[in-house]
Amino acid sequence: MTFLSQIRPINLREQVVQEIRTAIIEGRIKPNDHITEAVLTEQLGVSRTPVREALILLEREGLVVAAPNRGCFVKAFTVRDVSEIFTMRTMLENFAGELIIQDLDETDFQYLRVSIAQQKLAIESNDFKKVRSIDMAFHQYLVTKSNHDLLIRNWSAIVAQIAAVLYLRAEAIHDYDESQSIKDHMSIVDAYEKRDVGELKRLNHLINSRVSGECQRSVSN
Repeated sequence: MTFLSQIRPINLREQVVQEIRTAIIEGRIKPNDHITEAVLTEQLGVSRTPVREALILLEREGLVVAAPNRGCFVKAFTVRDVSEIFTMRTMLENFAGELIIQDLDETDFQYLRVSIAQQKLAIESNDFKKVRSIDMAFHQYLVTKSNHDLLIRNWSAIVAQIAAVLYLRAEAIHDYDESQSIKDHMSIVDAYEKRDVGELKRLNHLINSRVSGECQRSVSN
């Protein structure tokens, strides 16, 4: 009888990518900061090869910009960048909704309701890093349920950028009401339970437009 699942090995490059990505998303490395292979290898205690490979992957994710003869810099998002990120997010979430709205069952709704409850607890304990992590996982779950490989790849291509600009919003709007996402998620779950794709699309557009506006103000300050 098998009691344990096999452990998935994480190679060195993936660990380096995760560490740098998290540092950017959490604001420990700031927009426009110059990031060099030499500094990263010293701080991470690794060779230059995985660092170089990680920076290439992070450039593809839209978190790093490589400037010829100058090196790599953390991407400073513009108002246009933010607008494009959230209009794309709306399209992807609407497509996911079309694919899954008739197929979600009580197990799925239970997962989503538990996610909302966990987010409430994180807000009450002022663990806002966890709040945003649960928020992203909520939407990731719905996209992944589509089982549509190209949709999931396109979502994965912008998810780090979404997380980064949401952090910038939190830094810029000090009194931001984190509980708004609770209301948003409850409305989304309600639309899915009613199998109302029209209402779901309306909500996705409304929510992403609002969040986009908030994030645009934060990057323009």
